[in-house]
Amino acid sequence: MVKKIFKKDFLPLLPLFILYTLVVVLFSSNKLIGDESRYYHYAVNISNGFFEETENPSFGNGPAYPTIIAPFIALGTNLLYPKLINALLLLFSIVYFKKTIQIFSNSKNNIYFIYLLGLYPPVIRWLPYLYSETLAFFATCGLLYYVVKIFQSEKFTVKSLALPSLFLALLILVKVIFLQVVLLSLLLTLAFAIVSRRNRAQLKKCFLILVCGFALISPYLLYAYSITGKLFYIGTAGGEILYHRATPYEEELGNWFSFDDVLYGNSKNYEPDGAYDNLEKLSLNHRDAFIKLEPLTNIQRDSALKSMAIANMKSHPIKYIKNTVANVGRLVFHYPFSYRNQNMNTYGYTIPNMFVLFFWILCLYPFIINRKHAPFAIKALMLFTLIYACGIILLDGRGRNFIVMVPTMTLFIAYHFLKVIKISIVSEKIDVYK
Repeated sequence: MVKKIFKKDFLPLLPLFILYTLVVVLFSSNKLIGDESRYYHYAVNISNGFFEETENPSFGNGPAYPTIIAPFIALGTNLLYPKLINALLLLFSIVYFKKTIQIFSNSKNNIYFIYLLGLYPPVIRWLPYLYSETLAFFATCGLLYYVVKIFQSEKFTVKSLALPSLFLALLILVKVIFLQVVLLSLLLTLAFAIVSRRNRAQLKKCFLILVCGFALISPYLLYAYSITGKLFYIGTAGGEILYHRATPYEEELGNWFSFDDVLYGNSKNYEPDGAYDNLEKLSLNHRDAFIKLEPLTNIQRDSALKSMAIANMKSHPIKYIKNTVANVGRLVFHYPFSYRNQNMNTYGYTIPNMFVLFFWILCLYPFIINRKHAPFAIKALMLFTLIYACGIILLDGRGRNFIVMVPTMTLFIAYHFLKVIKISIVSEKIDVYK
């Protein structure tokens, strides 16, 4: 049985796994780079029996990825080993995507869409780093498969409900913005159920998946509440992101900067992220306001920054709209950023995302014409992804955050090219003497 599963699901994808492993081995470093230090910090905490300090907690991200790498950190292994988990996660992601497409189509052309997703450059780019992108990608692909499966089947069992709920919970614990996406999706599901009688059976399944996914993360929500005293509060970086999104300065485009970037950007001894050139102007614009926030706790600072952001939105609405447009560009094309060095890395997002977006838009017309016959799972998953897109556009648009949308968009494209759109070449003889 194991041999049969390997031959059917894994053997066709073996070249991808070899590529993923080589990328990790060849490009990994045993030094922490960028956000790796934050994931490492939480992994150390988890290996010591807690996630964050109770005195002045800072929830920078969800606990899922730090939990996975915690055993390696606790054992003090070379960082190469937890990064190899990224290669496995990406392989299993593509296996799930392969199985999802096969529910709709047995065409030999399936393999092209599977490999197009498997070779998606932005997710491969994060393989040699302790970043959660591959885990979010895996959670998304697993969610796609089990949601499609539950809607394709007439039977509705506890097991069939448990698996999509589990992957939904995992997605929330990787990227905490999905908590808000789930809450909004619950409200929309209830609204659709009231308006539409025809789809109430399917909407009931949606509602149960969302509720069960929410229930599965409730222990973590209770843990966060016990520390912060705030309900549904699992991220303390929102205020900082919103503040920079609402910047009123024309030379700034709304991308996020760290607290240290603002406080020390004008210092000769401060070395910002290598992506940035000179942060003196940034520090000049915001340093005085941030100095006043230094004595506050992380939670108090987050609240203060949110208030300042709202004030800037009200005072400078046109500039906020400009920042939002720039944020859309950063989400899809990883451009533009203020105070940032220009390099060729941007093309690694721009070119593949341009093709994904182009073919997705191309499929919208046949989808609209065929919407009554389109599988309910495809429509539900696409709406869920669009809710996420709207949420992330209001927050931190960057190429990394587009990655989690790509499996659903690729499934949408694949379904229409395999099942709806037919391309044919018509040969017509021309009489040159006529």
